[in-house]
Amino acid sequence: MTLREAGISITRSRWMGPVRRMRTSDWTLVGQDGGQSVRCRDDVLFFFSDTLLVRTGGDIAESADAPPVPLLPGMHTMFLANCAGLSRESGIGDALARVRYYSDDRGLPREILPADARERFRKLRFWPEHGISIDGQVYFYYLGIQTIDPDSVWGFRVLGTGLAILDPQTGICERVRHRGDWLFWRNEVDDFHFGVQVLAEEDWIYVFGSMRTGLTSQGLLARVAPDRIRDHDAYQYLASHQPAWTSSAGEAVSLGPASSEYSVGYNHYLEKYTLFYLDEYSKVLHLRVADHIWGPYSEPMALLRIPARAGSELAYLGFEHEPFRRDEGRSVFVTCCQPYFSRTSLLSLTFERRDGQSHGN
Repeated sequence: MTLREAGISITRSRWMGPVRRMRTSDWTLVGQDGGQSVRCRDDVLFFFSDTLLVRTGGDIAESADAPPVPLLPGMHTMFLANCAGLSRESGIGDALARVRYYSDDRGLPREILPADARERFRKLRFWPEHGISIDGQVYFYYLGIQTIDPDSVWGFRVLGTGLAILDPQTGICERVRHRGDWLFWRNEVDDFHFGVQVLAEEDWIYVFGSMRTGLTSQGLLARVAPDRIRDHDAYQYLASHQPAWTSSAGEAVSLGPASSEYSVGYNHYLEKYTLFYLDEYSKVLHLRVADHIWGPYSEPMALLRIPARAGSELAYLGFEHEPFRRDEGRSVFVTCCQPYFSRTSLLSLTFERRDGQSHGN
C-alpha cells in the first residue's frame, strides 16, 4: 500500500538533526541510545540505554559529521548501560536537551537498572524498553544484554526480557521476578524483544514485541489485565486478527514487517493506529497503519531515508513520541539513533488526509 492508497500524504518533513547537547557544570553528554517516552502525570519520562558522559573539561565537537567521541587523554568518561529522567518541556527537542536525570549523591546520572555482582561476572547489562504508568508507578520492560566479544561493537546477544517497576519520584526500581529469575521471556530465536511499546486500551494493557530470524524482524502483540501485569502466566498473545488470543507465546501470530524496535499509537487526526519503524540497514523510515490495535496492519509505506552520518553502518531505534504530537497527530516527531555514541537525532512529519480535514476526537 502506498501513502496515496491509504488516503495520506506528507505535506512537510523536516530533518532537525542531532538534539542539542546537554551539559552541566559537572558533565557533558557525548551520546546515547534509546529515548523512549512515557507519559507520567505532568512530566514525560525518558528511558535511555547505552550512554557516554564526559566529566567537566574538554571541548566536544558540535558538527553532526564530526567524530562522535572526540575524547582527549586525561578526560574522564562515564559509561552507563541505562539511565532515565523526567522532563516537562512542551517541545521534544527542548525536552530531550533538558532531561532531569535520576542522579547519584554526586549529582551524576546513574543507572536505574544496575547489574549485581553475579550479573557483572556474566558480563550482563540492561537496556530499558517502553512502559506505562499505573497507579503512580511506571511498569517497564527491559532487555538483558550479554557481552560475548568485548573487542566488537556488535559483540553482544539478547538473553531475554524482564519487567521492572520504577518510582518516578526517586527513580528507584524494583525488578520483578518470575520463578526466582529476572527473565520473564527468554530469547529462543535470533533476536527477541518484548515491551518495545506499551499501550492502555479499555480494560487491557497491550504489549508489543519483535522476533528476528536472519535479517528479518516481525512484530507481535500480547495483552494483560493491569492488575496482573506482574504475572507472567496472565499474558495472552494475539493468535489471529479476528482477534483471538492464546496463552502460548509460541502460537502468537505475526503483525508483519517491523524492526527490532518500533512505536505504535492511535493517531486521532488520521483515525488510524500508526506503526513507525526504521529499517536499520536501508536507513528508511516506514509507516504501517491499521483500524484496530491488533491489526491487520498495512504493508510498509516508505516515508524517507534518514541522513545518517558518514561511517554509520546502521540507523536504528526509530520512535514516534505520542506526548509531543501536535494538532491531534497531524504533526508527529520521530527520534532515531546511530552507532558510536552519537546524539539522538530528531525529525518531524506533517500529514494531510485525502479529504483535507481533521476527524480526530
